[in-house]
Amino acid sequence: MLRQLTLWLVLMSILSGIAWAGNVTLAWDPNTESDLAGYKVYYGTASGSYGAPITIGTQTTYTVAGLTPGTYYFAVTAYNTSGLESGFSNEVSTTVGSTSGSICDINGDGNVNVLDLQLLVNIILGIHTPISGKGDINGDGNTNVLDVQYLANVILGYISCPIR
Repeated sequence: MLRQLTLWLVLMSILSGIAWAGNVTLAWDPNTESDLAGYKVYYGTASGSYGAPITIGTQTTYTVAGLTPGTYYFAVTAYNTSGLESGFSNEVSTTVGSTSGSICDINGDGNVNVLDLQLLVNIILGIHTPISGKGDINGDGNTNVLDVQYLANVILGYISCPIR
């Protein structure tokens, strides 16, 4: 019999209840049974109502990427080499916020992408006039190359755009 897993949200989502950049990272304690084959991640927009699972192998973290703004509910199961699947873990939920109007949307087009990165570089180089309230992505009080690095990591999906 596979034991039930305990699931939690990691990174800033658990602290604020808001996930950024459409990515939600989940983590859980490993199942220690010798016949463990892997895990399945389930999620949906209503509590207890999930779509088709994402089979991920034996890793104990997973990032669900590309989510549109809204509230999402997540659960994980374990499955063994015989194909038997555990019951659902506890359910966790979070709200994915919109990047529109965020400090990472430098050009104000409602998207966070390489165009924002180029504009930020041009602001730092003095080619473009700074936009009020935009540019200090990392919140250190300056607009500089560290903000470019931060924004590049947001665009690549490695970190989330902070909400201020």
